[in-house]
Amino acid sequence: MCSMKNILVSIVLINILQLETYLCAKNNSKIIMEDAKEKYRFLVTGGYRPKIDNLAKYVVSIREKKYKRFFGDDHYCAGSIISPKVILTAAHCVSTAQYDLLVVAGTPRRLVVTEKTQALKVDRIIIHAGYEPQTNRNDIALLLLLKNIYEDGVSAQSISLQTNILPPYTKCTVLGWGRIFTSGPMPDLILHADVYIMPTEFCIERTSRFYFGMMCAADEDDFEQNACHGDSGGPLICNGSVTAIVAFGYRCGTPVFYTNVTSYLDWIRENSFSKLRHVNFILLVILQIFLMKGV
Repeated sequence: MCSMKNILVSIVLINILQLETYLCAKNNSKIIMEDAKEKYRFLVTGGYRPKIDNLAKYVVSIREKKYKRFFGDDHYCAGSIISPKVILTAAHCVSTAQYDLLVVAGTPRRLVVTEKTQALKVDRIIIHAGYEPQTNRNDIALLLLLKNIYEDGVSAQSISLQTNILPPYTKCTVLGWGRIFTSGPMPDLILHADVYIMPTEFCIERTSRFYFGMMCAADEDDFEQNACHGDSGGPLICNGSVTAIVAFGYRCGTPVFYTNVTSYLDWIRENSFSKLRHVNFILLVILQIFLMKGV
């Protein structure tokens, strides 16, 4: 009887928290960001919100096709726009997808539909043939969309792939809508965290599952700053390019392991443009020519 009472209390508390999250999201839609000098301390984990966000336009929310109670409650992973029709993400985000996926672009808000919000259906899921769920090897995938993302350069934009191997302690930014602490809630407005690429030796000492194509990142002065559950598949952006994909960690507030994009450049290029429907590929090439000529 006691255990049944505890279960009922837990169910009530969970529903209250979900209602508070929804009401908070509605109220927050009216809030204007205050002066940038204020030190935002929102536990990505330990993240912050810049007054001017120049990175959110590159990131998408990956969701189920239909939300459960309110818009955005089905977010579970993130991804990067690498072309108007191709999303780069982690294989573990989509390897067991039993339902239609939806990609939401054009907004830093998870719970609020804005005039810039774009919801797009996924046409194809391409997972690396060497992906191993048990070891997280080759944790990389592509989502080919049915329609192009409208890129205005402000709310939505493709990001370039990192082609250089960056040295340890390069400062980067990870961003997403992941939990603010282990088993905690997810934010409405996207969060950023600044971390550093760590030496390979540092990464190897912290996991027995460190293989080719992996890297790790952290802030040794503040391990609380990093990705958490719900940030998977999202980008680690270094020097303006997507350098890695959030792969796994052991708990929030610890070093996070990433899939190194530079190790998969050939795979990404081969499986993104060549796998598009023929007519879409031609249109994409024409668009790129116009952009290069400044038309």
